[in-house]
Amino acid sequence: MSFGARLRAERWLDVAEVWLGNRQLAWLSGVGDVAWNGDWRSSWGGGLVTTCGLDNVGAPSEGLGLHGTYSSLPARDVCEEGDLVSGVIDDPRGFRVERAFALREDGLELTDRTTNVGAVPLEAPLLYHVHLGDWVERIESDGTEIVPWDADAEPHDPSRFPSHSDEPEGVWEHIGWSVARARSDGLEVEIRSSLPRLWQWIDPRLRALGIEPANCSVLGRAHDRAQGRLPTLAPGETRETWLTITAKETR
Repeated sequence: MSFGARLRAERWLDVAEVWLGNRQLAWLSGVGDVAWNGDWRSSWGGGLVTTCGLDNVGAPSEGLGLHGTYSSLPARDVCEEGDLVSGVIDDPRGFRVERAFALREDGLELTDRTTNVGAVPLEAPLLYHVHLGDWVERIESDGTEIVPWDADAEPHDPSRFPSHSDEPEGVWEHIGWSVARARSDGLEVEIRSSLPRLWQWIDPRLRALGIEPANCSVLGRAHDRAQGRLPTLAPGETRETWLTITAKETR
């Protein structure tokens, strides 16, 4: 079965719906393809990949909102050549991001080449928010430890996708990861990335799952700054990051 995806050029070439054959893999929020209105939650339609950063990731921090503003930026010079799609995103703070997709029969590979074209160092936290739908039954990674973010997550099993309920959302970090997989009895999605950290988010009220490679925490940039772990790019510095997602039927 072939893999198909729809990209949103007006939202930083993020990935909206995704199909394996005629089966929808991504979680969709129901908001739809709305324009950015200054609020991340009410401007977010879900989809397979939403890029968070590059000014802030996670909790509102230092005057910046949830997950930053990068998803609000449009791509320019979008080019489609067969199964390759590319574009450029300009951040008014001083970043230029060259994004490229390779679409394959079994998935996609995303590559971002981010350059600080400004004159001062710039904070550059990044998280790829990968959302999968309620077809998922089991979640696993090769991480050495899975750490709950707070007391809401602690009593729950992160390897199981819960049934619909009014339970609060849960967040965990997978320490030392290199690959994560979401599975059902007939389907498997595998996620790999160059980013060193992995967060997992489950919201039973929305029946939503996030598998989220990152170079930072989800506690906001003030927290990472205080920990001495806030990613920064110097003037003229370039960083390349990648994310691959593959899907296959297992029966």
